Amino acid sequence: MSIMSRMKRVTTGKLEVFLSRAENPEVVFPQLLREMEDQVRAATEAEAKAMANAKSSERALQNAREKLEKMTRGAESALQHGDETTAREALEVQMKLEADILRLEAAKDVADTSLASARAAREETQNQLREIRSKKDELLTRARVVASQEKIQRTVSGPVTSSGSILDAVAAIESKVEEKESALEVRKDLAGVGSSSGSTASLERRIDELNSKAEIDRRMAALKAKVSGKTPAAKTAKGD
Repeated sequence: MSIMSRMKRVTTGKLEVFLSRAENPEVVFPQLLREMEDQVRAATEAEAKAMANAKSSERALQNAREKLEKMTRGAESALQHGDETTAREALEVQMKLEADILRLEAAKDVADTSLASARAAREETQNQLREIRSKKDELLTRARVVASQEKIQRTVSGPVTSSGSILDAVAAIESKVEEKESALEVRKDLAGVGSSSGSTASLERRIDELNSKAEIDRRMAALKAKVSGKTPAAKTAKGD
């Protein structure tokens, strides 16, 4: 069970019910606080890891963008100096970097979302710990009153032991059956079926190469038009 889902299910009402059925609430309560403090530390560590991942994703994206700008300028500069080979190589790298940037942007979005979730989980655990600490006396008093008035129907099987988690027991109050998430992703068959899969893959690679070459040719033509467009203007300026 994740920290976020577990802590959301631990409410003061459920704590009161749980404490009212404990033989010695004054002994159980400190153990409960220790478990919650452990949850806060775990949530803080998770947030720190998520923050580091988000920063790493940002740096990788920034580096890719800087390389793309460098290749863009380099292709134009190479063509201006009559080096079409270098210009074509720079355009090829440019295309690969554009694909990398799309992937890195998606990775950064995921990292940012994970960081926001981790921060929310940490804040949630801290707030709940503060609330339960502030209501210690109230919870213990009400638990004693309820225990003395009637026998609380047990919804957690078995007695509380030192080996069990109090947070898990508290979360189980008023929740007899925990719904189990079973979202299974269907894997796509990328390899293909039958003996023709190998030849099909080879054909696709050749087509991709041709498309890539065509795109480089298109960019080279556009770059030549751009460079040649600058040259007459420069000559005219000298002549004036």
